[in-house]
Amino acid sequence: MEKVDDSLKSVNHRFFWGQSFLQFLLIAWAWKWGGSSSMLTGLAVLSLVLVGVPHGGNDFFYRPDKSLKGSLRFLGLYLGSMALYLGLWQWAPAIALLLFLAISMHHFGQSNFNASKWYMPESLLWGAWLLGFPLVRHFSEATSLFSEMMGDSVDLSVVGWQMQNQQGLVLVAVFGLLYGGVLYLRRVPHAWQFFLQWILVTLWYWVSPLLLGFVVVFCLWHAAQSMRYQVLFIRGKVQKSVMGVLVNFLPLGFLAMLAWLVSAEFDVMHHLGWGFVLLSLVTLPHVVVMDGIYRADSHR
Repeated sequence: MEKVDDSLKSVNHRFFWGQSFLQFLLIAWAWKWGGSSSMLTGLAVLSLVLVGVPHGGNDFFYRPDKSLKGSLRFLGLYLGSMALYLGLWQWAPAIALLLFLAISMHHFGQSNFNASKWYMPESLLWGAWLLGFPLVRHFSEATSLFSEMMGDSVDLSVVGWQMQNQQGLVLVAVFGLLYGGVLYLRRVPHAWQFFLQWILVTLWYWVSPLLLGFVVVFCLWHAAQSMRYQVLFIRGKVQKSVMGVLVNFLPLGFLAMLAWLVSAEFDVMHHLGWGFVLLSLVTLPHVVVMDGIYRADSHR
């Protein structure tokens, strides 16, 4: 099997330096003026609507059988898995939550390293840190959110533990040594750029609140990179311009805007657990689809 086309590497392009510069500006802003400013919140919401949600808008393109029968089968499996997952949230919310965290960690790591295997150490470490560190850093907020996602069937907020800055610094140092060591020992191409990416994300998580921090990282370091990867991948399959591919993302973006307006009527900002449950329903089939793309021999 050939190595992944180097042009698809998530840190091997000018876009990475644009992401890094923007992340640096956000860190500086949050450090000086606080991470709860209305400007940062508005930027996060706009990014979620225009980039975060729509980045899975091309899933239908990747259906293996593009005949009418194959298309209907794909939609049936896609929507059916969402329905089954919703049932799991209803009857076994703790298992549903663990599944959501597991597939999210896998997906974040896989997309960052274009990994063809789920057990690549650098991929697993990145996915675990991207999702795990903000949850540990803001543990009381995270447990409150998890409790709402599970329908208050388990009150995790009673744990009441909160990470101190000294503990956080130790965790960052230990993980940094581990992550850097893995990148070096496995001779990961562009290892120092991946490590710079980790430093920027960690600093951002340190100075930002839980939800703002995660939304920005999700949009800037996952969804935006995924959209770029998909543009390159699709253009390698069909004759389309960059804008022609990006247009395919627009319908889901408009639906996201509509959903945001509708959800505002139900005060979703005070019921974020519901929103994350809905996000998980879309995440499950999207991760399965993208996992197949990253594993495919056709682009390796």
